[in-house]
Amino acid sequence: MALQLSSCRPRPRCRRLHQADIWKQDATETKIQHYQQHLQQQSHSQPKHQQQHQRQQQQQKHKQHQEQKQKQSPQLLPFMLLLVMLTLLTRPLSAFSNRLSDTKLHEIYLDDKEIKLSWMVDWYKQEVLFHLQNAFNEQHRWFYLGFSKRGSLADADICFFENQNGFFNVVTDTYTSPDGLWVRKDYQQDCAVFKMDEFTLAFKRKFDTCDPLDLRLHEGTMYVVWARGETELSLEDHHQFAMPNISSPNEAGMKMMQLLRADKILIPETDLSSIEITLNKAPIPATETTYWCHVQRLNDITKHRHHVVQFEPIIQNPHIVHHMEVFHCEADEHTEIPLYNGDCDQLPAKAKVCSKVMVLWAMGASTFTYPPEAGLPVGGPGYNPYVRLEVHFNNVEKQTGLVDNSGFRIKISKTLRQYDAAVMELGLEYTDKMAIPPGQQAFPLSGYCVADCTREALPSNGIIIFGSQLHTHLRGLRVLTRHFRGEQELREVNRDDYYSHHFQEMRTLHYKPHVMPGDALVTTCYYNTTADKSAALGGFAISDEMCVNYIHYYPATKLEVCKSSVSEETLENFFIYMKRKEHQRGVHLNRARSANYRSIEWSQPRVDQLYTMYIQEPLSVQCNKSDGSRFEGHNWEGVAATPVQIKMPIHRKLCTNYNPLWLKPLEKGECDLLGECIY
Repeated sequence: MALQLSSCRPRPRCRRLHQADIWKQDATETKIQHYQQHLQQQSHSQPKHQQQHQRQQQQQKHKQHQEQKQKQSPQLLPFMLLLVMLTLLTRPLSAFSNRLSDTKLHEIYLDDKEIKLSWMVDWYKQEVLFHLQNAFNEQHRWFYLGFSKRGSLADADICFFENQNGFFNVVTDTYTSPDGLWVRKDYQQDCAVFKMDEFTLAFKRKFDTCDPLDLRLHEGTMYVVWARGETELSLEDHHQFAMPNISSPNEAGMKMMQLLRADKILIPETDLSSIEITLNKAPIPATETTYWCHVQRLNDITKHRHHVVQFEPIIQNPHIVHHMEVFHCEADEHTEIPLYNGDCDQLPAKAKVCSKVMVLWAMGASTFTYPPEAGLPVGGPGYNPYVRLEVHFNNVEKQTGLVDNSGFRIKISKTLRQYDAAVMELGLEYTDKMAIPPGQQAFPLSGYCVADCTREALPSNGIIIFGSQLHTHLRGLRVLTRHFRGEQELREVNRDDYYSHHFQEMRTLHYKPHVMPGDALVTTCYYNTTADKSAALGGFAISDEMCVNYIHYYPATKLEVCKSSVSEETLENFFIYMKRKEHQRGVHLNRARSANYRSIEWSQPRVDQLYTMYIQEPLSVQCNKSDGSRFEGHNWEGVAATPVQIKMPIHRKLCTNYNPLWLKPLEKGECDLLGECIY
């Protein structure tokens, strides 16, 4: 194997925001049309000359109305949206069934109990409208809400709201110093306030303000910071002031959330039933990593075919439960699977068939709802009634005496939808063939779902991806899945430049990719190993690493795993090169891969050689069915990697005269010697 140093390192690429979901309801226009129809009905009983005169008057009024609407609608739209938000927030949701409030309005409690943040995303105008309730009272002199890169107050983008003369009527767009100790007034003010009083406030922000001292709103994980206080601020008199020191935990905080999220999905069916799949008093071992398995028989509801339309997690020990999956037992309907409740390493052989993914959850995720056109099929003739729940316990402190009953509550409907949905794993194989050298700021590993696999496994009309959950362990900081059709790169499937393993949502996608046979999907994870002394390896333990994108899609296929790792032959040649050319005496071909990786002294040239091998050399591809068997007709060893050209991100393509003062942007990332950046 010839290893060559690359003089031009691949670099990350940003995604551009796309316009979608135009507001469709125009109540004013509808009323005008109804009123015109009413006048036309009345005109049949009037003399002809009066009808002509009235028609002329109507045409003139309609023309004036259209001219006035064209002039005023751009300015009125934000105000109208605000009125809609305020109306929705002051009336019960039951009064708006199947309306805007159920789908467009998102909300979260910043302090988990009282301070309610609601927001609506206007994809057409590329802006977000925010509404805050119970954020302050008459004692508070100020409140701030802002956006941080990863939760700290360094280089944060903050809107300060001040109380003067008994009302919160002063707003200032600010940013913080790189050390987070100082607040400075932004030269461009972008916190557009609609309403402020002693109890609530409403304002809007554009996705991208074209201000280098603002953080762009994006579809990945956003870190929203907030605080309130009773001291006076002096921003009106000075360009900057010291960041207020908040000691009470009830007066400040940070929340991870996806602000630019897809509309919420309503369940149209009313014939819903629930199934609970949970552990049965499972004793949590006093070890760091445990995979606990529970085999359960579903009730008689599976005798008839149903569709899963929603699932929600039931978490009993949130500080220890890392992630969960439910697998269906792919066997004949009369096959008995032994009931089991214990360590997955001791799972009975007959339960190995329980391997088809049904539902899954990881830290930070919540309820997931299927789109109205698709549902996960369960039950019916030939359906085996057994399932296996697998729970990953991360007991870092090795606590004893803990018992867990975590699992899922699954809603099903006997009304079948148009498509059967399914789950597919993209990314890297769970193997120690892949490693991350120590001391790296942003080392990338990519897993390939190659064109030959999708060509073999997908239907002729392709599949639609509607949900995605990105997953790594402790070192993952950035994850994305890219979509290729031949030499053309299409829009990304999912991307999170600010990924956190504490917040692994199963996200409904605003843009739903259409993947055709012959397309390739490349999932790349970026890892920070600056705190490690030896190489981190791929594997199942929390101290190992993963790189996965669980996608929900329809129509269902037999393809369940489309992943890769470096080929065995390639890795063997790499170790030979390290031993003979780089004089790494600890490398031996008869030793375990993990031992060889950890024996290497990782200089920067050797890191570069490893990186070059991963992106250029042949792969071992998992193009697998749910039973673990590979699709036939291809040799999946030694497959060429999908060529991926990565470019440096350019976030401000649509901004004219960007950064005329040559200020250091808040979004400037930290980059390592490979040119890969973490923001």
